[in-house]
Amino acid sequence: MELNTIHEKAAQLEEAYKLRNMPIAVKFFEKASDVPAGVKFPKRDLGKHLAMCQAFSYARMKGMAVALTKEDHWCWNPLIGYGNVECVPGQPQFDEVVKFIGIPDKQKAETFFANFPRLPLGKYEAVAVAPLKRSPFEPDVIMIYAEPAKVNDMCRCIKSAIGDHFTSVFDGIDSCIYCTVPSFVKNEYRVTLPDPGERERARTRDEDIILTVPGQRTDEFFDCLHLGGPFGGFSDAMLDFSLDFGRPPFYNNLFEMWGLDKGEDWKMPF
Repeated sequence: MELNTIHEKAAQLEEAYKLRNMPIAVKFFEKASDVPAGVKFPKRDLGKHLAMCQAFSYARMKGMAVALTKEDHWCWNPLIGYGNVECVPGQPQFDEVVKFIGIPDKQKAETFFANFPRLPLGKYEAVAVAPLKRSPFEPDVIMIYAEPAKVNDMCRCIKSAIGDHFTSVFDGIDSCIYCTVPSFVKNEYRVTLPDPGERERARTRDEDIILTVPGQRTDEFFDCLHLGGPFGGFSDAMLDFSLDFGRPPFYNNLFEMWGLDKGEDWKMPF
C-alpha cells in the first residue's frame, strides 16, 4: 500500500472507530542517518531522554515524529529488546535483570528472560514512531491504542480476513517489546496489555489496550475493516437487558431446528 493511501486509511480508521489516540507507525532503521528529516531525536533535539512508551505517547497524543537511538532511551527494556545492547546468560547485566523480572524462582526467571523477544544485536540503530496518518515512513508495525470493545471489533474483522483467530502473549510488563518485536519479526497480529510504565509515565488510560498490525499486512487489515462501506467502523452497542430479547433471525432458525422456543427477530437500528 502506498504511503499516501496509508495516510488516508489511518484518518478513516481514527474517525470510523472514534479513537481517542492517533494510530501510530513504528519503523526500525538499520542506520540512524536514514531517519527522515524532521523526525526528532530526544537527546539531540530536546536535550532529554525518553522511555519508549513516552515516545509512543508523543506520537499518538501530540502528533510528533520521534526517533530513538541507544543514547536516547531512558528505560532498560527496549535497549535489550531492540538489540541496542547485549544481555545474555552469563553476563552480570543478565543476572541483574533476572532479579526484577517478576519470577521468584531464579531458574525459571533465567529461562524466561533468555527467551525474551528481541531483535538481532546491533542490526538496528534507531526506532522511529509517528502518527500513522502523516508518517514520513512506511511502518514496520502499526499500533492502535483503543478500548477493548473497539479492539474486539477489529479482531473480528481480522478473523474474517485470515480465516482463523490469532494468538497473543499477555504479560504485566514490557509492553513496548510485546507490541512491536513479535509482529515485526513474525508478521503476526498481536493484542498487548499496556504495562505500568505506560500508565505512570506515558498517560495511557486504564481502559486502553494495544492492537498491533504488521506492516506487511497493512492492505489486508484496512481492507477487512471495510472503512469505506456503510457498516465499516465501530457502532455503540444496543443496550437491551430485557428477557427474551430480540435475536438475529439465524438464532430463531437454529432454535426451531432444535425444537426450542422461538422469539422475535431483533430490530436493527439501520
